[in-house]
Amino acid sequence: MAKRDNYDVLVTLTNNAALLWKEARGIAPNSVANKLDNAMLEWQSELTKTLKIWIDKGLIMSTGELILARANLGAVVESWLKFFYSVYYDDYCKNPITNKKGKMIEPEKASFDDLKNFSSGKLWVDAKSSEYLWVDSVQKKRNAIHSFRYRDIGTTQEFLNDINHLYDFVDNVLSHFPPLEDYIDAYPVGYVTNPYAID
Repeated sequence: MAKRDNYDVLVTLTNNAALLWKEARGIAPNSVANKLDNAMLEWQSELTKTLKIWIDKGLIMSTGELILARANLGAVVESWLKFFYSVYYDDYCKNPITNKKGKMIEPEKASFDDLKNFSSGKLWVDAKSSEYLWVDSVQKKRNAIHSFRYRDIGTTQEFLNDINHLYDFVDNVLSHFPPLEDYIDAYPVGYVTNPYAID
């Protein structure tokens, strides 16, 4: 059986997760279902599809295009972290990210920096882990779009390497998700049961 490339698999895995978890009510706790009902998971799928623009541009991206590509990639990674803590919302509430006054910050309102640091011991071991360092690099390069001072955005080749690593990042996040598909009666319309096979 022929295999699809990482980008196509990534798009399918993202879409599958969005479709599946939008149907979580009655299986996941109500607090999780409520959180995911309000989440714009379809935008996460759209942002992932948009990465194809930059993949197709490849090494001929202009600096402006690379800045936008970095913003796109950063948004996808940040969105996955928010998705993860929404799926585990009840656990998150027991030991959440808090503001300076000690009040809980909802996962969807947490900053990329807070989510990255909070994920040590959950999605990766610590701040020395290769996954942490990759997310940190993605975040810093994404922030170039917000700044009037110079920030290192890397080369176009480094960006394309980061797109390849994104597949591993998403695979890691999904490997921590509960197996919701084991508890549903039927897959949602549009769900692909084998995301790795070419149609």
